Amino acid sequence: MGYLKNRGIRWGIFLFLGILFRFLLDITYSLMYRNYDLFQSFVSYLFTIIITFIALEGIYQVKLKLDQNISWEKNAYRRFFMQWSLGLLVGLFVVFVLRWSYILIRNNYTFVAVVDELIMAALVVVIISVLTVVELSIYLLEKWRFSLAELERFKKENAEFQFESLRSQVNPHFLFNSLNTLSSLIYNDREKAEIFIRELSDVYRYILENRGSELVLFERELKIARSYLFLLGLRFEKNLMVEWQIEKKAESKLIAPLTLQLLIENAVKHNVISRKMPLTLKIEANEDKLTVRNNLQRKEIKEYSSKLGLKNIQSRYSFLTSGIVDIYETDSEFVVKIPLINPS
Repeated sequence: MGYLKNRGIRWGIFLFLGILFRFLLDITYSLMYRNYDLFQSFVSYLFTIIITFIALEGIYQVKLKLDQNISWEKNAYRRFFMQWSLGLLVGLFVVFVLRWSYILIRNNYTFVAVVDELIMAALVVVIISVLTVVELSIYLLEKWRFSLAELERFKKENAEFQFESLRSQVNPHFLFNSLNTLSSLIYNDREKAEIFIRELSDVYRYILENRGSELVLFERELKIARSYLFLLGLRFEKNLMVEWQIEKKAESKLIAPLTLQLLIENAVKHNVISRKMPLTLKIEANEDKLTVRNNLQRKEIKEYSSKLGLKNIQSRYSFLTSGIVDIYETDSEFVVKIPLINPS
């Protein structure tokens, strides 16, 4: 309720509520007492407005204190109860202390009708309850609108991720290198050429089948990653080495499709791979996370990169799980840790 910070708007609302409070009281009393005048004097309205203003300003200050200590975001239920109960205490205290003081000073007697006081107390409770519910409703509405905005952002980033995954695999360099390798194998080793075609077909089929999926079995992701590494292995031969350490429990977990493939492609793309400087990939997985690490030997001439890959992996996992995607590098290696997700 940021608009209440504007003093003019806040005081205008308090003025309206003061008039409304007085009018509701008069309607109630006129229904109860035949000789009660529905339209009271200007002084009565002015006094009620002053009481209402002081009470609501006190409740507003309580709200500001609660904003600092118990925000709606931290604990909405506790905040609602605290604001409602403290608002009632402040409202009832201010209304009755000032009202009784006014009665004593102006009318010079101490008699008050219990029924009248109970009606006024009930009306105070109703107004403060309504105001608290309105603030809760505004908070929930803003949270809902924020969730919609986040969902739209996720959809956009998910589409970017799918495009990046397809682009990183079906790019001219990868396709050109694959066809060159295939051409060489056809003349030198037809048996390997058949295996190459089959593995290449599996990789592309997996990409197309799962580009719209949120999660896939890690076991399936591993199989395609091995196919992809087989293709790279024929190109780089012994200059690209892979060390696997996969626990059996990890295979039944879930992972966002193409995550492992993209991490492998990222390592190959940004590091030198040669006989003098072989690249070693270490792929480890336990029941909690997947870890992909490679020795760090960055290329002096960098290939084009949209820099969407790792960023989109982080964004995607922020929606899929509370686990954190950990990306860091040391002097000797680059490491990415991905949380594995339990099947629901």
